[in-house]
Amino acid sequence: MNQALKTVRSARRAVIARVRARMLAGAGAAVGLAAAAAFGPGMPAALAATTSTPAITVAGGNSVIATQTSANGLRFYWNMYGTSYWFGQQVVGNNSTYSAPAIAQDRNNVIIAAEGPDHSLDFYWQQIGATGWNGERVAGPGTTYSAPSMAVNGNTVNIAVDGPSGTVEFYWAVNGSPTWHPEPVTGINTTFVAPSLAVNDGGVDIAIQAGDSLDLYWAVNGSSTWTREVVAGAGQVFSAPSVTGSDGTTDVVAEGPGLSLKYYWAVNGTTTWHQVSLTGPGAIPAPAITTDSARPVVVARAVQGVLQSYASLNTSGNGQWVGQRVNNPGPQAASAATVTINQGSENIAVFGTAGDLEFYWEDSTGAFHEETVAAAGAN
Repeated sequence: MNQALKTVRSARRAVIARVRARMLAGAGAAVGLAAAAAFGPGMPAALAATTSTPAITVAGGNSVIATQTSANGLRFYWNMYGTSYWFGQQVVGNNSTYSAPAIAQDRNNVIIAAEGPDHSLDFYWQQIGATGWNGERVAGPGTTYSAPSMAVNGNTVNIAVDGPSGTVEFYWAVNGSPTWHPEPVTGINTTFVAPSLAVNDGGVDIAIQAGDSLDLYWAVNGSSTWTREVVAGAGQVFSAPSVTGSDGTTDVVAEGPGLSLKYYWAVNGTTTWHQVSLTGPGAIPAPAITTDSARPVVVARAVQGVLQSYASLNTSGNGQWVGQRVNNPGPQAASAATVTINQGSENIAVFGTAGDLEFYWEDSTGAFHEETVAAAGAN
């Protein structure tokens, strides 16, 4: 590992080691999400065999993952922090879920959104530590034509999807209310791929692939007026983007020409976008972005199943980036990956070529370790 990578990771090493040791010592008393079954590494009990993109977040201090199964069901997995055992639940049965899900923690709940039957939009929630899942219909048939993107925004939940006729649709609901409010973000024939939503600096950002260009739409919280900005022009973008906010900036990543990986950033309140090319094995399909201590972190699947992580050395991302292969050793990646940060440790979920659901976590030295969350199978 080079000195630059040591620098960007050194600030988090002590806290990761301390927390992990504490969790390992007290794992039996840790608060976890209720589970139907527990699986150790490599044990063949998880029922997800699909290359749909998994969703990952942190809830109750533990990494949690949601997946669409090969039978179009919805599965949920959680790991007690500091252990290698994964627990699984069926959220809803077969022929219920027709997109990759989105997942988040909302107060003391885990929430999941996914495209439902007949192009509807469904929402599920479970209190941390409880059993059983609760379901709501966000939008009826003919409204949803992509995987959703979801974030918690103060006391509301925000969701964005590709709607009918190539529109982008936005939905929000106040916590505890089953009433969802729709807002059109764009006109027809704007995009035909999944948008990416992030809460950022008192507003909401939605990044979309518009043909082979990249657009950002933003609105101030409480306003239904959406403003469009062109992030990158025609011929520059060849995948769905991923957006986040970090330390006063908006950060977007997408596949560029020739399987390149492009990162874009702008200071909030300005319309000047800066581009950085992340060197490495490229990006297919959509890359993912998150923030770690206000610094952007990008994960992308590249050619030959290489899974690559990129860390910025500063908060804006306009300086030096360092790349590291994640799945070395580890199975080849067969889906897009998703990433979150759990107490300073980069956590990644991805499907392998055999259909296994794989989880990678970063230790206090910056090295990645692989765990099989769910062996290939079907419900």
